[in-house]
Formats: sequence, structure tokens, C-alpha cells
Amino acid sequence: MKVALVQDWFNANGGAEKVVAEMLEALSEDDVTLYALFDKFGPDARQSVLKGKRVRVSALQYVPFIRSIYRYFLPVMPWLMGRFNLRGYDLIVSTSHAVAKGFRADPSIPNICYCHTPLRPIWDMYDDYAATHTLGGSFLYRNFVQWLRRWDVATAGRVHHFIANSKHIQQRIQRSYGRDSVVIYPPVRTGMFELCTTPRQDFYMCPGRFVPYKKIDMVIRAFQRMPDKRLVLIGEGWGAAGFDEMLRGYPNIEWLGYRNDAEVINYMQQARACIFAAKEDFGIMCVETQACGTPVLALDYGGYKETVVDGVTGYLFPEQTEDAVIAAVRKMDEQPLNDHQAIRRNALRFSDDRFREEFTAFISKVRNGTPEAPVQQQETFSTFDKH
Repeated sequence: MKVALVQDWFNANGGAEKVVAEMLEALSEDDVTLYALFDKFGPDARQSVLKGKRVRVSALQYVPFIRSIYRYFLPVMPWLMGRFNLRGYDLIVSTSHAVAKGFRADPSIPNICYCHTPLRPIWDMYDDYAATHTLGGSFLYRNFVQWLRRWDVATAGRVHHFIANSKHIQQRIQRSYGRDSVVIYPPVRTGMFELCTTPRQDFYMCPGRFVPYKKIDMVIRAFQRMPDKRLVLIGEGWGAAGFDEMLRGYPNIEWLGYRNDAEVINYMQQARACIFAAKEDFGIMCVETQACGTPVLALDYGGYKETVVDGVTGYLFPEQTEDAVIAAVRKMDEQPLNDHQAIRRNALRFSDDRFREEFTAFISKVRNGTPEAPVQQQETFSTFDKH
């Protein structure tokens, strides 16, 4: 069977890319062609994630420094994705947190979208993104968002079957698109993360990509107010601008930059707890931490409410404030969570084997025509979407 697999872009080996890797495993018997706006994977990631497959890309592939500036091209991404003409396939699967479902295709071809989230800047996190954008309060920005919402809803009408990556996203798909979906949690490589039986060391850890919505700066400010508590930061990203200045004069906070998987896991296994302050739709790294038997301090939001058992595998804090982080750290110090076996067992519910089994079963049902009937295709959007 000829299958098209569409991703927004390949820039870093994160959660969405791990989903693609597992999908390729599940579709290993099929003739799969990959599509993305751009592919900036190195040889290692291309082999481990893409299984050495070549990706068909858009003009963004040839823009200098696109890895760092891609977010500024959001206004043209719908048009660029719409230039992919996916005819001649037996099945189309997209994995989307932005525009990946916006391609053109024969409406008779089964079209599945694994939705990591409806586009955050225009839906549930509109206020957060607008507040950090130079034009966020302008008439031009508001009108662009309204236009992009119409495009997003119109292209959602072309999808026959939505898969949500959490119950939280299932609700957002319903609110944004008026569509039902099934939940298949993303794959977590729980086999890579082993339970550490030695006593934990006296430090907290904050790992991940350093982008503004992760609120790493807020966690730093919280630990600036707790000089007796040690914080280890692992990660890098464009949101880290100014971190060197913030950390100057605070010896209790250490920023290690990028570390490979083995080093990250070693720190996870030794930490008293890991802190996750972002509004996440699922939060794979939070589950990876628990797979090490390490408790977490996480925002009481989204996917964390589904992956953290409050008071058993971690503590959920109510808001994105320094005071809330400080209170959670104090609670962990006063009431440590030491049932590391139970913490790991909770994480095993989200294994990559489980994902592959559930995704394969869903694809089989689509091929056999047993899921819900396809929706009527919509081709009513503006000329920006017609070529």
C-alpha cells in the first residue's frame, strides 16, 4: 500500500518526531513517502527517526538559517503546505501541531490526522502568544489570526479521522473544529529509562527545549529566591537569551546546556524531582522522568493531569508563578515521594510498544472501513488555498 506521511517540519528530535518514528515502524510493510515543510535532520536523526528515508520538502528548505527563524514564516506556511499534491496514495497520515493537514489530496483517499494540538497561537494559547509578539495587540495581527482560524477549520474538514494525543487535546479538537477523535497517547521510550535504586541527590532538575512557553525563566527566578536549593538546567533553545545574565551571582543554579540522552537520563535518575512548568498538551519528558522512578513537579494543566498521579508520582502546582513553584518544592522537601517502583509503573502505561499496538489497530480498522464514516470534504476556503 502506498502511504503518504506528512509532518510540519523536521528540525529537532522531539516528541512529534518520535511519533513519526513509531509510525514508520508500524507502517514498515508499506511504501511510505515523507513530506514536510523542511528537513534539517542530521545523519543520526535521519536514520533513527526517518529510517534513512528522504523527505519531500517545500521552499523553506532553502531559506538560510531556517532552523532558527522558521516561526516567522507562519503566514506563508498554509500556502506552502497546500502546494503538496498528495494524489496517487492509498492512505494519508499527518502528524500536526501547526499546518501539516493543509495539503491537497483526492477526497476519496482515507485521511488520518494525529493531532498534537490545534495550532496554539490562534486557539487556546492565543493570549499567551499575542502578549509576546511585537504586533500582538494590532489590528493586523488580529485579522491574520482570524484568517488563519478559518483556514485551519476548513482544512480540518478534509480529515476523515482525527487521533488526539491526549484527552486534553481531544477536547480542544472538539472546541476548535467541532470534530470527534480517538485518543492514542504518544510513544514514550520507557525501555531507555531505568529505575535508579541508589539514594537521590539533593538537586532539582529542569530539562527540555528552552523556548518561552516552557517558563524556564520563571523556574530560575523561583530558585533565585531559594538559595538553599540547587537547580540543574539541561537544554538549549532560542528562549534562553539572557539566561547567562540571570544566573550570574546564583551558584545554586547550574546550566549545563545540551547533553546527550545518556547524560540526561543519568541526571534524571539522580534528581530529587524534575520540574515542568509549561502548558503542555501531553509532555513526553515528564513521563520519561517518571520512567526513571523520579517524581515530578508539574503544572496542573493539560497532559500532566493525565500522566501524573498527584501525591504519588509527583505534585501538581496550580499556576505558572514563582510562588507556586516554590510551594511545590517545599512540599516535595517536606513530603518526599519515595515509592520509585510505583512512579515507574505509572510511566509504563505510555510505552512505545503500547503506541505501536494501538496505532496499528486503528490503521487496520481504517483500511477495513470500520471506523466512523468519513466526513464530507470541504473545499470552501479562500483563494490562498487554491492553486
